[in-house]
Amino acid sequence: MRKPRGMTILELMIVLAIIGAGLFLLRSGFRVLTKADLVENSTELAAVLKRARLLAVEKGEMHRVLFDVDHQIYVVEMCQGERVLQRNEKVRPDEEETKRAAEKGKDRMRDMPEDAMASDPDGATKQALSIAGHHIADRMCQPIEDPGADEIQVSTQEREAAKKKGEPIGWKRTLRAGKGIKFKEIWVQHQDDSTTKGQVAIYFFPNGSAEKAVVEITDGSETFTITVAGLTGRIELKDGTLRDIDDHMMRNALGDKDKPRGEQP
Repeated sequence: MRKPRGMTILELMIVLAIIGAGLFLLRSGFRVLTKADLVENSTELAAVLKRARLLAVEKGEMHRVLFDVDHQIYVVEMCQGERVLQRNEKVRPDEEETKRAAEKGKDRMRDMPEDAMASDPDGATKQALSIAGHHIADRMCQPIEDPGADEIQVSTQEREAAKKKGEPIGWKRTLRAGKGIKFKEIWVQHQDDSTTKGQVAIYFFPNGSAEKAVVEITDGSETFTITVAGLTGRIELKDGTLRDIDDHMMRNALGDKDKPRGEQP
């Protein structure tokens, strides 16, 4: 009878090669599935941005896509009122700041003739804020209804939460954060710095133009980039990152480079 023997070096190398190939195929398969989620989320966001631009033209009102980077959510809103963006203005007006501005405006209005003042309380408040120079109060942005809301998956919890708040359902989308998909970084024209946390918005105007913007979405390994052109409002989806963000953000309608955003009026 032959004595039992161990594995030869050649046999050991073959086993290790088989294990290595199996791990490579497993990892590749996982990456394919993850990238599929990244592609789907990026494509959907590009489509929503395009729809927001068309809605601004169709309805004749400024629209915006509001991003909540902390919760990986974005929603389409319609804005009524002032269409001019101030540099580094907040997405939502600060209540305390608005209250102080209203009081300041009312003090200035005391010397005005009565026939020059608004008759209704809301109008009077807006007039006071305008006199105080509180710009953001001149624009109100609210979520809008998506006609295709019944065709998309919205959880019962989300529907109930929206119902309690009195908000429409539909134009709210969530990235697949459970699969590692998230907003990496967002640049918008009216902000000096990029956004990696908190809220930020991209604005679309009734004439078909838009605020220049760049949105990066990643799964931790790969990144997709969406660019928004200013003059035409064109939306483009790119596989990978831009070589130079400012090359897109600081190009004017003639193709020339503008001043750095911090130096612009």
